[in-house]
Amino acid sequence: MELGHDQLLKSVGKLVFGLLIFFLVFFLFLHWQASGYKKYGIYVHVNDESIFKNQLEPSDTRIIDKGRKLKDAIIKMDHDIDGGDGANLGKLRWYTCGGIDCDEGWENRFLPRK
Repeated sequence: MELGHDQLLKSVGKLVFGLLIFFLVFFLFLHWQASGYKKYGIYVHVNDESIFKNQLEPSDTRIIDKGRKLKDAIIKMDHDIDGGDGANLGKLRWYTCGGIDCDEGWENRFLPRK
């Protein structure tokens, strides 16, 4: 059975439309999955702010605590520790996660901005 030119165009059109819908749903799903990370942050709590003048060493004894938490919890910690002075000031500093591996190289994220 041979398809006519019009039937072939309709079949290809349906296939292309189906693939477009599939990829749209796929990328929306990926975006939805990745957006959940923005609720988290990486924080470091130190007992001496001068530590932030140079590159942090994870084993530095001036680091009291560090890790990943929900940003709401980090902001509450900031209010308790520093009076809520923000992500880039004080003894508690943090940044928002951008994905699953947002804690890789965390010590470089707290370097002074030039």
